[in-house]
Amino acid sequence: MKFDYWWNWAEYFTILLMIIGFLVAITIDNMWLNYAVILIAGLMAGRLLYAREKKHKFTHYLIVIGFLVGYMLGSYIASRKVIATIFILSAILSYFLHKKGIVEKYMPVADPHKEHW
Repeated sequence: MKFDYWWNWAEYFTILLMIIGFLVAITIDNMWLNYAVILIAGLMAGRLLYAREKKHKFTHYLIVIGFLVGYMLGSYIASRKVIATIFILSAILSYFLHKKGIVEKYMPVADPHKEHW
């Protein structure tokens, strides 16, 4: 079986972010810091999903969910239900703040694949 990155890139990133989420979660041994990290990760996930809402929508959801699952597996101090709730609510909040244009005024979302020539 050959390594076909361009065909399976979403699965590779999902596994990579699942491992990263797991490693980040097991290194944090404070419950409140755990919740703060997942809040920030949810805000970043909402920004990512807003920036890529027209392109490869399902693949980005897969990657974000992979990070969340890895983080939940590695979190042994904090409640997994609270982690999932904070992550989902902060991602939804960030997405809708970007959609309404509230965040766009202060931090514009640029398409990294757009040519600047």
